[in-house]
Amino acid sequence: MKKYREIFRELRPYRGEFILGPLTKLVEAILELCLPVLMGRIVDTGFSSDSRGYIVRTALLMFGMTALGLAMAAICQYCAAKASSGVAARLRDRLLTKVDSLSVAQQERCGVPFLHVAMTSDVNQVSTAVSMVIRLCSRVPFITIGGVLAAIILDAPMAVVIGVGSALFFVTLLLIIRVTFVRYKVVQKKLDRISQVVNERLAGIRVVRAFSREKYHQEVTDQAGEAYAEESISVGKYSALLRPITILIMNAAVVFVLWVGGYRISSGALTAGMLLTFINYIFSIFDELNKLGNLVVIFSRSFVSAERIESVLEMEPAKVAASDDETRDDGAHGADDEAHNAKDADHEVLVKWEHVWFSYLTDRADAEEYYALKDVSFELRKGEKLGIIGTTGSGKSTIIALLLHLYDITKGRITVDGHNLITMDDRTLHTRMAPVFQTTALFEGTIRENILLGRSTPLAEEEIQTRCEVAQAWNFILEKGGLQAHVEPKGKNFSGGQRQRLAIARALCTDSEILLLDDCTAALDRETSARFSSALAAHTASHQRTVVEVSSKISEIQDANWILVMDNGSVVGQGKHEDLLETCEAYARIAQSQEMGGVE
Repeated sequence: MKKYREIFRELRPYRGEFILGPLTKLVEAILELCLPVLMGRIVDTGFSSDSRGYIVRTALLMFGMTALGLAMAAICQYCAAKASSGVAARLRDRLLTKVDSLSVAQQERCGVPFLHVAMTSDVNQVSTAVSMVIRLCSRVPFITIGGVLAAIILDAPMAVVIGVGSALFFVTLLLIIRVTFVRYKVVQKKLDRISQVVNERLAGIRVVRAFSREKYHQEVTDQAGEAYAEESISVGKYSALLRPITILIMNAAVVFVLWVGGYRISSGALTAGMLLTFINYIFSIFDELNKLGNLVVIFSRSFVSAERIESVLEMEPAKVAASDDETRDDGAHGADDEAHNAKDADHEVLVKWEHVWFSYLTDRADAEEYYALKDVSFELRKGEKLGIIGTTGSGKSTIIALLLHLYDITKGRITVDGHNLITMDDRTLHTRMAPVFQTTALFEGTIRENILLGRSTPLAEEEIQTRCEVAQAWNFILEKGGLQAHVEPKGKNFSGGQRQRLAIARALCTDSEILLLDDCTAALDRETSARFSSALAAHTASHQRTVVEVSSKISEIQDANWILVMDNGSVVGQGKHEDLLETCEAYARIAQSQEMGGVE
């Protein structure tokens, strides 16, 4: 059971429920085993002597035992519900925390559909198994074993019938388990596929409609659903065999007992009450065996789900520890930085890239054509602005992702304030950087909650307004009803430009010293974009903030202290705006196309 140790960790807080629940179920099982004996006595003693008093007293005793059993069952049900729902909540919380701690590369390797199903369907399966353990795992073996022993005490020769029937049942059960356990893994994978298809369709529904591809995507979704249905039905057919086989064996046993029991009653070896008790035990035993079969089906699915959950919980965040050589390199570079600062005391190197190579395909990093970035080097000093421009797919956004340490670089070295990025704690790193991505993410709540998302301390109302004005967002915030205005999920009640400006305001409302702007004004018109660039320059100058801005518009980065021109993952030009116009053909070509009214 070591392979499920992470799951067992979440069961520990509910030790009380795992003890009390089975104990109450055990009491219920004992009472249930006593009822057939009392029923047999009513037949043998009460009916034979026509003693109504004995019948009434025994019936009242049976009623009291049934009421007590009902109370025990209610307590057990409460324990099962509390433990199963609690374990499910704890597992989902741990899974979400674990996924948040993983690098983007690790999340991509797992896949969103897999993680989505793990946190929903798989957790539900484990929760169901926890409930069944408390409710039935003590009752089933006790009634089965207790019923067999009681049958042997009543009449040993006839108890052989139960033994033979139980053996047949277990053989059938093992065959079904062997088939279904493997097939349930396939079922969960088919469910992953459905999740993937549905998420893709919902995310791209506007594009699908724009190109009239509804029919095609409906067919893809139908295929995924049909594949899941076929596999589920196939597994269900095997699982469904348990019930009819159990009933067949049980009824065959009852027929045999009635046939043989008639002869034994005639010979005086058995009474009518004992025969009735024996038949009741047969029904009880095979009913519990049928429950055992259902439990095995449930546990088969739960073990598959538990393995999937365990695989996520056991993942270690891809944080690479610096080697001794890297540590010594840091010291050497630190000495170099001190020497450099002694020469130029007005500027400190804040971000430094040294011959950085990066590939998203880690298994193909030996081939240069698979690199998204190739031998990139630059320096950025505190209070400066770095502009990055280039054609689509040239690696501009990848630079932002690597600065946030969303991926580990393949070769080279990145330092932030003299510290190797690999050795820095991600939480500390992210508090120093405030990103605005191309795709904005707004959450359901209020505007205030969204723009103060990156802060842990309060911010004065006047300062919030000032920073929203820099982002050119304050006017439409007032039109929407102020900072307490409602934001729908994903910001559906705002336009694309408004969502981008709210995302910019969120970054500005942090105290991060580095602003990372990844083409964040793509949805803004030229006039609004120009006002934002002017206001941002004033804001960064007064607050001593460093800016890394990726843009497709030269007008937004021409005031930068340093500009990188990217092409096919390589830096083809570095310098100021005026110098690049003369020395970098790619930059001059972009500038010329934009002067003619286009945006490259």
